[in-house]
Amino acid sequence: MTIKQFLFFILAVSLVLFSACSEDSTTEPEQPIDEFALLVEVGDEYVQNYTTPGGSGVNITMDALFAIITDDMTKDDVFMIDLRSSDDYNARHIEGAVNIGLGELMDKVEDGTIPVDKTIISICYTGQTASIATSVLNLLGFDAQNLKFGMCGVTSDTDIVPKSNTWINKVESSNWYTLDNTDEGEPGATYDFPDPDTGEKTAEAIIRARFNKVWDWNGDGSSDWGMGVSVLPDNLDGYFCVNYWSSAEYIDPGHIEGAYQFTPKNDLLSTERLNQLPTDEKIAVYCYTGQTSAQMTAYLRLLGYEAYSVTFGVNGFSYDQMNGGKYTAPTGDYSSVLEPSL
Repeated sequence: MTIKQFLFFILAVSLVLFSACSEDSTTEPEQPIDEFALLVEVGDEYVQNYTTPGGSGVNITMDALFAIITDDMTKDDVFMIDLRSSDDYNARHIEGAVNIGLGELMDKVEDGTIPVDKTIISICYTGQTASIATSVLNLLGFDAQNLKFGMCGVTSDTDIVPKSNTWINKVESSNWYTLDNTDEGEPGATYDFPDPDTGEKTAEAIIRARFNKVWDWNGDGSSDWGMGVSVLPDNLDGYFCVNYWSSAEYIDPGHIEGAYQFTPKNDLLSTERLNQLPTDEKIAVYCYTGQTSAQMTAYLRLLGYEAYSVTFGVNGFSYDQMNGGKYTAPTGDYSSVLEPSL
């Protein structure tokens, strides 16, 4: 081999080695995170099963809760969150419940106040606000249940619990709207899914970021997620109204005129009809009592929809026409688990 050939050989080898080193040092560009896909992977399971991650129902009656907290073997298995105002909490609450405002929820998750190894019972006045907390906590992996009808499910006597006649007042003045029995079919359009756009990389982190971002806190822990039904029957302009119960019930007892029927546990899946929800309109969701609709509203808001729950559901405007799912005042005596004691 001549000197010229040898030098050429050395140059060629050097170029190969340099190229290899350059390729090794080059990092692949980070792939963008599909936040919506991460959320619906968790959310689809919640919507379809409508249970806690442990498989329990997401709503618990006062009868069932009373049995738990009066049993020495099970009372330590639950952690109760009372989401009412501090004044009403101090007036009377379920023994052992901790007063936490809805606006504090993420802080109390992050600092460990809300334990991961117990069933979380969310309690409010009527089951509406507690349903928001229940939904978010279940999506975060907690086993969370809503106390059905809230403190109105404990008693309707305001001398015992403040504002516990709220449900009674609602259903007694609710029969002012006649439900529509026509079959209006499904909405024709489909839409692109929203982008949660938090910059986070896990479903848990995205949920936490979205919770703090999308709720319009008013300084007192309340927010704008709920709406009265009075704006809907006469004017659906600007609202996409979701009747969240079976197709049979959509016809009998009927629905708000102009509302679209979405079947629970199925139609809000990302693989089903979730893409029929518009991203450029307000979405009003209603059910029997406003509790399931509040839980679905919480999930939709986390995804990026401008969703609202119609508080008290059909109980709040057509009580007598309902075939089931009606509120009735509690008949049990649960006074032994109330603090301060009677």
